[in-house]
Amino acid sequence: MPTVNAQSAPTSDRQLASMIGRNTIFGIAANGVQVGSRFIMVPVVIHHLGLGGYGIWSIIMATAGYMRFGSAGLKSAFQKYVAEATGTGDYETANKLLSTGSISMLAISLVGLIPIAIYSQNLARISGVPPEFLGAAAGAITLLALTMIMANFGAAFESILMGAQRIDLTRTFNVVTTLLEAIAIIVLLHFGHGLFAMAIVMAVSELAYVVCCFIASRRIVPQIQIRLSHVTRSVSGELIRFAGSYQLVNVLEVLYVVLLPVTILKFFGEEAAGVYALATRLVTAVLMGQDALILPLLSGGAVIFATGSPEQLARFFKQSFKVTVAITLLPLAFVAAFGALLVFAWTGQIGNHLSDAIWLLCLGGFFNSISRLQLILYRASGHALHDNIRQAFRLGVLGVFSIFGHALGFDGVLLGLAAAGLIGVIYMFIAMASTLSFFSPKLFVPDTLRFLAATVGIVVVGIAVQMIPVPWEVSEHATALIKLGEVSLACLIASCPAFALTGAMSVEGQRATLNLLVPRRQTALLGD
Repeated sequence: MPTVNAQSAPTSDRQLASMIGRNTIFGIAANGVQVGSRFIMVPVVIHHLGLGGYGIWSIIMATAGYMRFGSAGLKSAFQKYVAEATGTGDYETANKLLSTGSISMLAISLVGLIPIAIYSQNLARISGVPPEFLGAAAGAITLLALTMIMANFGAAFESILMGAQRIDLTRTFNVVTTLLEAIAIIVLLHFGHGLFAMAIVMAVSELAYVVCCFIASRRIVPQIQIRLSHVTRSVSGELIRFAGSYQLVNVLEVLYVVLLPVTILKFFGEEAAGVYALATRLVTAVLMGQDALILPLLSGGAVIFATGSPEQLARFFKQSFKVTVAITLLPLAFVAAFGALLVFAWTGQIGNHLSDAIWLLCLGGFFNSISRLQLILYRASGHALHDNIRQAFRLGVLGVFSIFGHALGFDGVLLGLAAAGLIGVIYMFIAMASTLSFFSPKLFVPDTLRFLAATVGIVVVGIAVQMIPVPWEVSEHATALIKLGEVSLACLIASCPAFALTGAMSVEGQRATLNLLVPRRQTALLGD
């Protein structure tokens, strides 16, 4: 693992594009491993602990998530500070920011989590944990509270690697610890151990991840050091302005995500809530590519803002939007058109309003993917105001639709979700155009229209193939599987001529994509 310094920092378009591409691929792999391990583990846990035991474990995991308070915003802020330092060579400022922020988080974690560790049994009892699981649940909460103290502090070392454009290393560590964690839990359950043993495995996994990030960060960027001597009050204002407001965005996003399912359950009952949950799971899965792209773009954007020219920034923004549209529009359009068929082939479920719910959530998902990209690029520029205003607008619009949910109906509420997303996108385009001199929404319109035309052509081919009857006498479920395979193959075959005819992806773009997947040469992702 080579050392990064100011002279070797990635400043060229091709170097940065190669790093972003590699980090994105590793992110997709890590997300796939997480989803796959959970898919396998859930039935195993239910088999050994019962549905009630799995429910208790889910509550413990949710509690552990809350124990990470503040770390999401801080990690993203630290990532930006390190990325800027590798571009400019100003490691002294980065050391002050990271040392002050991480040691402050350690103090907050000690104050907030020590009482949870001490009174874990009372908390478990108040939460309604049954007597047969009370001791194990309390022990698990205590152990995880103590573990999260160190994990919250150690999040800074993960951010150092991400800011140094080595997200691929953090994803590799994540894949390894996730796989070992799943294997260890399955083995322990097989030999009759329960919740507390599972918590031990998770605690060891968390600490191992922190240790790996610490060792790697010392090798990759030895100039970044977390020390008490670097703690200073002079950077407190910047930490509160940027990291604190970033965390506020996260809190508002949680409220935004929670509001709609509660509204649906209240007005339309548990069946509609199940339809919404199933459709949401499907839409979330096809956005895995963007999930993997977001963090590399934050690091790359911070470097370019610190060292690049306005022309380079304009190219970066244009290509970031182009790649985001490319990896989200077609998958979402496919799910919108064939989601009901996919769900039936997957689960055998045909719920009321399922098709409408899927395409409306796909529409909202596309707006949300653009909105997430806007947030990352806006934050990479160092600004920290309009993204919070945008989130407040989205919450307000969704809140109005939720209040009148009964009169609007199930589809009307989901349409409100899409409307809230669209309003957020429009507001951020206006805010970014007024804040960033090189930015103009007109840069993205031609590419978006070309991708839209190609997507429509591909989906039309899929719909035509779906109308062809299956010539064999088979069950409905088998028919759905055959149809899904035919449609997928037809869309895949139609994609190349559709992209070529519309000009959505040039020969250079296709070559860049190939190099991204098989990195023998540096990509030209950020080139003209």
